[in-house]
Amino acid sequence: MRIAHIFIAMAACPIFSACGSTYIDESLLESSTTLAETVEVTEVPDRTFSEHLDVIDQSLNDLSDAIVDNDGSADVILATILESWNSIEAQIKTDFADSHFGFYEVMVLTELSVERRRPADASKAWKLFIDIAAAIQ
Repeated sequence: MRIAHIFIAMAACPIFSACGSTYIDESLLESSTTLAETVEVTEVPDRTFSEHLDVIDQSLNDLSDAIVDNDGSADVILATILESWNSIEAQIKTDFADSHFGFYEVMVLTELSVERRRPADASKAWKLFIDIAAAIQ
């Protein structure tokens, strides 16, 4: 009978120990003040429609290798692609409405390739871009 009491006491210890007081060490909490980050702003160069297409073409060509290298350059390339895309999307919607979905598909695939680190998707986006861009030029 004595062994049964010891067993019951040992089984109950974790239950009772969980009911203790909770203390918060405030020295470990993050400060509620925020630090201002310094962001370097670069001016966007003025490019023609054709130059934006060339930038996207070259950037998509380089993207797959940048994803494989994993040195952070893929994010820079993606930003360049999206910058050019944002500059010409309205014109594509207006002048080449039939091609807009194809371009949009390329941009989504490009973003996913960087986000998911899939160089094959970047290569596929580039091949699709080549076909779509050739159809409008």
